[in-house]
Parts: sequence; structure tokens; C-alpha cells
Amino acid sequence: MSTKEMYMGREPPVKKVLFWCDRCNVPLIGQKCGCGAEGKKISLLQPYEVRPALKGDMDLITRLVHEQFGTVPLPRIMLLNKTGGVDRADLVIAHGGRFGWLTFDPVNRRFTFDIAPEALPYILDHASKGIVDLDSVAAPGEVRGRIGGKKFTLTVNVPEGTVIVKYRNRYGTGTVKEGQIRVKEVVTVETRRPANPDWNVAIRKNQTQLKNLEQEAIRTIRRHMNDRPTANISFSGGKDSTAALHLARKAGIETAFFIDTGIEIQETLDFVASRPGVEIIEKGGDFWQAVEKTGPPGKDNRWCCKLLKLQPLKLYLAGVGPCVTVQGNRWYESWNRASLEETSQNPANPLQLNVSPIRAWRALEVFLYLWWQKVEINPLYDMGLERIGCFLCPSMLESEYELLRETHPDMVARWDAFLEKWAERKGLPDEYCRWGLWRWRALPPKMREVCRDRGIAFNDDYSVRATQERVVRPVEVVRGEAAPGPAIEEAGFPVERIRRDFPILGDLVYLDNAATSFSPEAVVEAMVEFEHRYRANVGRGVHRLTQIASQRYWHAHEKVAAFIGGKDGVTVFTKNTTEAVNMVAQGLSWKPGDRVVTTILEHHSNLLPWTHLKEQGVEVVVIPVRPDFSLDLDAFREAVEAAPPRLVAVTHASNVLGTVTPVEEIARICHEHGSLLLVDGAQSVPHMPVDVARIGCDVFCFSGHKMLGPTGTGVLWMKEPILEPTMLGGGMVEAVTADGFTPAEGYQQYEAGTPNIGGGIGLGAAVGYLEKIGMEEVRQYEEELTSRLIDGLKGIEGVHVYAAEDPAARIGVVSFTIDGLHPHEVAQRLDEGAEIMVRSGHHCCMPLMEHLGLPEGTVRASLALYTTRQEVDLLVASVAEICRGL
Repeated sequence: MSTKEMYMGREPPVKKVLFWCDRCNVPLIGQKCGCGAEGKKISLLQPYEVRPALKGDMDLITRLVHEQFGTVPLPRIMLLNKTGGVDRADLVIAHGGRFGWLTFDPVNRRFTFDIAPEALPYILDHASKGIVDLDSVAAPGEVRGRIGGKKFTLTVNVPEGTVIVKYRNRYGTGTVKEGQIRVKEVVTVETRRPANPDWNVAIRKNQTQLKNLEQEAIRTIRRHMNDRPTANISFSGGKDSTAALHLARKAGIETAFFIDTGIEIQETLDFVASRPGVEIIEKGGDFWQAVEKTGPPGKDNRWCCKLLKLQPLKLYLAGVGPCVTVQGNRWYESWNRASLEETSQNPANPLQLNVSPIRAWRALEVFLYLWWQKVEINPLYDMGLERIGCFLCPSMLESEYELLRETHPDMVARWDAFLEKWAERKGLPDEYCRWGLWRWRALPPKMREVCRDRGIAFNDDYSVRATQERVVRPVEVVRGEAAPGPAIEEAGFPVERIRRDFPILGDLVYLDNAATSFSPEAVVEAMVEFEHRYRANVGRGVHRLTQIASQRYWHAHEKVAAFIGGKDGVTVFTKNTTEAVNMVAQGLSWKPGDRVVTTILEHHSNLLPWTHLKEQGVEVVVIPVRPDFSLDLDAFREAVEAAPPRLVAVTHASNVLGTVTPVEEIARICHEHGSLLLVDGAQSVPHMPVDVARIGCDVFCFSGHKMLGPTGTGVLWMKEPILEPTMLGGGMVEAVTADGFTPAEGYQQYEAGTPNIGGGIGLGAAVGYLEKIGMEEVRQYEEELTSRLIDGLKGIEGVHVYAAEDPAARIGVVSFTIDGLHPHEVAQRLDEGAEIMVRSGHHCCMPLMEHLGLPEGTVRASLALYTTRQEVDLLVASVAEICRGL
């Protein structure tokens, strides 16, 4: 029993022997041949998987044998028993016995074929080279007594590798290396020329057993196909799923689906497309974007499966509902499947009950069955691949990847280019790429031994150790032709192209944009350019660096002002919206009896500065919302008309409910009564066109980090410079005397000290990025996504959505709760179960939560221009899954 089996506490229920009919010279899947003869037992090696040698395998074995021994005819039927090794290691079975070992060395990138002594009776009559006569080539006096298992010095040059050893009238095999030959054994050999049947004969001789296998598999499917309301077939394009598809359709199930990961080999896509009735599910994410951030997937780090397969499957099943899915999983594929039951609940999706009708079949049975049924097979098998899937799957052998270098050079070149750049950035040795060490995050024992033998160091956690200084440079995405985007891409909004500008998005679903959005590469590059090319202070020098920095920083103000329609006002850069609002609260002169009117919708940043003024005798009036979450405009009008306030401070869009307030109407009322109007645009500027002149406000505040800009950036726009500067110092003055100072003109008087120059320039770049896309287009796209999200959430029992009904009166901020779960728990489950990131809690709006009767707050999903329909659907599906589990 192996260590793994002992750890599991039991041996997996696999067949450890193969039967062979010596009379017909064919392998058997049962004990008895169709000719009536009993088959002999052949012991297999772990993991006991055995498969036919197909055309690619036969071509390879033939080439290696001919190179070693001349034109030796090989039998038409050869089997490959997968064994443990550094990479490919197959025991080759022919004529009912061991014929040799086919291996691949990932270090020297060479295939070798070591002939087995049992093969000699079938090749001696044909071998024309590779035969070493010990009496002729061994050093004098060394050959005496028993020679099996001994090593002898060669006196002539013999090519290294496996050879046939002749000693007097006996033959055996040996290995030549470094001028010596190690002899395994020599025996008397009687040559044989048995029958040479093809696979058609093998099929006929196994037909009874194949019928039995088919009948039992169909019975298994029919036993469970009605366990759920619907049934379907999971089809991957490989041999196992092809057999499952054929069997399931014989059992009466027609619906099948294929998940396109986006990195499939073209032959597989063509093969799937030729199967009638197979629905193709679009890829779940952009692998090439994700890998730049996360690094290569590994056998022990299969993040790609969650992104490219599990997420699309969850979306598909959300539309299908509870179902039985017939799949082609088998015991012999991996240790994880070695004890697979007839049915199993999908641990990643409770909607799916998996049925595995061929779980006890080996690859031999699968191929024989498909050939018997004359079912077309993926052509990649005949090309020499054993594993059919993503072309860079970490579970693929290096030998298969080497084959792809010949058959699909463009695909391999792209992955090689990425690996080389990744290794360079991480300071990893060349062997990380050349030997395929990237396939593990933590090297397994067999690869650690390879590395130790060849001087490649690894860390305590068994990851490959960096051997050179890491190269710090911006991530350079290795791009190919863009895959077709979702339907919205075809409709005109380029979301897939936009997402490529945000490397961080690759392997996660980010729906917390109301808190902070991501920055595109254009913003990052603008900030890096400042740091690398012209970093200098602004407005305080005449040298060229300060002139460039000053001009770029000034120009950023101009771009931001134009973006919000505020060219005629004063645009001041701040740290954020909070600082901008506080500058207004502190920069106006207040007296007892002044009034401030605000709303219950406000973020604390647009509420606390005003309530703090109560200490100065200022009255603060808070306007409620209606049951439909819209601002109670009648109550607002009454409050203003009753006693015109000094200032009205109102959010443009709620960061909790997404409610868009009627700021133009509010401005009209304010102007009629001589009140100043401050609008908090933190949530509106990133999502809709904003024109402060059309709004008619006096002050407009917003943050850069919510609109694709850098953190630590914000804007205070004023129609007129009505505020007293709240901070004094360098840069904000025109002249200074012993008695006082003259403030500078424009924004400078409000930006004392050295500002966040790089951040301001980055904010200007963010504005340029949004302008290029178009805010009307962003608004329309996000409005559609928001409606899709709200409609989806409202359709789930136990979910309560807090959002305005009118799509035009809301932005992409959607709050919801789930009966029986704290919002924090919901957010944690979404993160851990689906890698969906949302906000939970009070969202800095505790008075609003109290007003809504939500003491624990809500779960908030907030969208952005890079959010996709699929991400929205995945959130809805994941919430539905959480609710089903309650």
C-alpha cells in the first residue's frame, strides 16, 4: 500500500491487473476473451491507469526504437501504463508483457525508450544496431562469473542509452553511460513471431464486456437522471466526457454544455462545435490579465479553475436550477477521484448533483468503447496528447508541452514569453521556465530531488528561490487577439477592452467601487512619469523640472474643471471630499442663528462638519426621504421657505441607496431664497455626466479615488472664491510683509504647502481616461447593469433590496440584506465562496440606517465602468446560493 493510500486509510477501489489473451494477442477488459480463452494476469503499476498507444505515441516509440535498434517492426497493439516519475513515465506493454519504458526528462528535454528484457524475443531477429557483445567491448578480465547487475568498463565508444547485451549465446539489456555498461541480466532468448492483430480485433474480442459496461453505465444514469428537476451533461471535449455524452444521450439526456476557458486548443473548440446540441458557456474571466497579477497557476494552486470554470458554471446553473449532471470523471485520473462515488454533490455548487457512470473505467475501456461505437474522438489524442484541456494547464506534462511546441508554436510562444518575463521580475533562475518548475508553487519531493542534484535552490516552503535581484517594472501584459466580449461589448460599450487597463481585476470580482475604485494604467503611468521624469515642486522655481511640474499640475486643474463644466469657477485640489467639505465649513463665517439644511442621505463627511457648527449656534435641519427612497422635496422646500438657510449641503447621489437627488431643482429653490448650495458629488462624478453650471450650485466637492484617480486626491470647486483660506503658508501668497500678506489668485490661495503633485497629475489623467470613454456611455451602461442587478436580487426569496424604482433616479449602488444573516457574514461568504468583494455595515451613514430601521446596516454592491454583466450575474447567483443554504 502506498503512503497516500495509507494516509487515506483505505485502498482505492481500482483494478490493479490487466488480462491478456495469448491466443489472440489482445488485451482484455474482463477475464475471458471473445475466443473463449481465459486471459492471463499482468500486474500493473500505480496508479494502475492503462491506455492504448495511439498514433502519436506509436510514432514516438517507433522513432526511438528505430534510432536505437534499426528498423524493428512493432506490434499494432501497445498499451501505456502510467507510472510515477519526474515527468512522463509509461510502462509500455505489448505481446502480453513488459516491452519497455517510455520517459521524458524535463531537464534535457529528451524522450528515451528503455527496452525491457521481455521484449527481446520479438526484436532480436530484426535488430541491426544497438547490440553490444561483451566479449568484444568489455575490458579484459572483467567479464567473469555472474554478470547480471554488474557494471563493466568499455574499451570502445558505444552511444549512451539502452542497448541489447550479447554474452556468448545469451542476451539481455543494459545501459551505457560515461564509458561503462551496466548489465541488467542475460538469459537464453527464444525468438517469437506472434500474431499481430489490430484494435478492431481487440474490440471484437472484448465486445461482450463492452456491452456490459455500456448497459451498467446507462442504468447508472437512468437511476439518477430524475433525482433533480433537470439533467444535463458536462462536456469538455476529452475522451471521458465524450463517452459520458454518448452514454447519457443513449439514456435519454440531450442537454449538454461546454465551458470555454478562453485558453483551449483550437482542435478542441472545433471538435466541440461539431457536436450537435452542446451549449457553449463563455469564459469566466480574462486569464491573461489575471496571470499578470497572480502569477502562473500550479498543480497546487489552481486559481485558474475557479476563474475560468467554476464561476461560469455557477452562472449557468443559476439559470438551469437544481440539476443532475452526467460527467466523465474516473477513479484513475487522480488521487482526488480514486474513491469517487456513483453520485456526488458538487462541493462548489449545491445546485448540481454529479453522476459518474464511467468512474470504474480505465482509459483502455474508454477508448475501446468509443471505437466500438464509432464515436469521433478529439484529434489531439492521435497527435500525442494524453490530457485534453487548456493548453498551458499546470497538470499537463512537460512532455506534452514540448509536443505543443511543434504543433502549436504560436500558443506556446505566448506562454513562454509570459513565463520569462515573470521569472525576470521575480529574479528566478532560467530553469523555472525551462524545466517547468512553474507548475508548482511548492515543489513536490521528486522535483526537489531534481533541483538538488543540479544545484537549483528552493526556499523553506519549497518554492523556487530567487537567484538574482528582482526587476521592478510595470506589469506588461502579454496580449493576443482579443476574445469576443459579452453582448454589451457588441452593443457598443467596450467593457472588455476597458478591463485590460486594470490589471488588478484579473482574478476577482470587485463590487466596492463606492468606497474606492481602481486606477487604469494611464493614471499609474502618469504618476510614475512624474516621479521618474520631472519630479519637482510646483510654482517655486525657474528650472525646467519645476516648470514642467507646474505646467502639468496646473493643466490637471484645468482638465478637472472642464470635466465638470466648471471652467469659470475655482478648482482646488484637496485630499478628498471630506477635506473639501470641511474647508467650506471652516472657511465661511458663521454666526448664531445661521441655518444649514442637509438630508438624511448624507455620508458622515457631509453631515458631521455641519452638526459640529451647532457649538457656534448654527441650526442644522435634516430632510428625510420618502418611502421610495427619493428625497422629500416638499419637506425640503418647506424648510428653506420657513427660514432661508445660509447653506444647503446635499449629496448628488447616495452612497447607500444610489438615490440621485434633484440638484437642479434644489439649486433653483436655494437661489430663490438667497441660500448657498454645496453638492457632494463623490458618488455622481464617477458614474454620470456632471455640469456644475447647469446644476447651478455654488460649491461642488468630490474625491479622486472614487473616479479612477489616486487615493489622497479630491476637488473643491467654487463658483466664486467665497471661502477664507483655512491653511496658511508657502505657495498660497502673492506677497508677505511684516504686517500681513496678499493671497495668491485662483486655486493657489487654498493649497498652502507642497501639494500632492503626482496625485493631482494622476487625477487629471483619470479625467482624461473617463472623457475618452464618454460619461453618457458610462451612465447608460451602468444603468443597464444596475437594473439587471436589482431585478436579479429581488427575485431571490429572503433578500430585501433598498433602491429607487426609477432607473434614471439611481446610480450603480445597490444595498440589500438577507433574512437571518448579518451583512458582514454575507460579505465574508461572498468573498470566501466566490471571490466577490462587496461592502457591508453602515457605510458611514448611521443616521440613514437608523431611519431605515437597519441597525446592522446593509450589504452594498457598487458598480463601475469595468463591471461586467457576468459579474453582476455571478453576484446574484452567489446570493441565491447563500439563501438556499439557510
